[in-house]
Amino acid sequence: MTLTVAARMTAGAVTIDERAGLQHLVDLVEGSRVAGVSVVDDVGRLLGTVDTADHPDLFGSAGGTRVAGTRRHRRRRARQQQAVAGDLMTAATAVRDTWTVARAAQTLAAAGVDVAVVVDDLGCVRGTITTRQCQPVPAARTAPKEAGRDQVRV
Repeated sequence: MTLTVAARMTAGAVTIDERAGLQHLVDLVEGSRVAGVSVVDDVGRLLGTVDTADHPDLFGSAGGTRVAGTRRHRRRRARQQQAVAGDLMTAATAVRDTWTVARAAQTLAAAGVDVAVVVDDLGCVRGTITTRQCQPVPAARTAPKEAGRDQVRV
């Protein structure tokens, strides 16, 4: 039996519309405590991701926005205040929910990332999968069936 991505993925990725404003994006990241948000179109198809590591001037380590100090940082922050999620996104690593887990693991390794967005055949976001979820599950140990009354089965 071939194990598919749908069987191992975490359903329900955090998504945001491509036209959502910067403050909505920051509030979403702070509220959900995630490191990345999937950017989608009107139908829910994946367009890209916004990763907090790509925008350290917007997302502070404590979850809030940072206050930029230098003149250059203040100008950049002022430009980004008018930005929308679609302006801040980068390309996303995506895998299909019908793929095998082995194929998803190869895709993650080739891209050099630990998390991929899972999409359906139409490109709509269904969830996420990590390299850890792609690893094989070790076989469970079984105890002998002859355990007596005072013996514990493992």
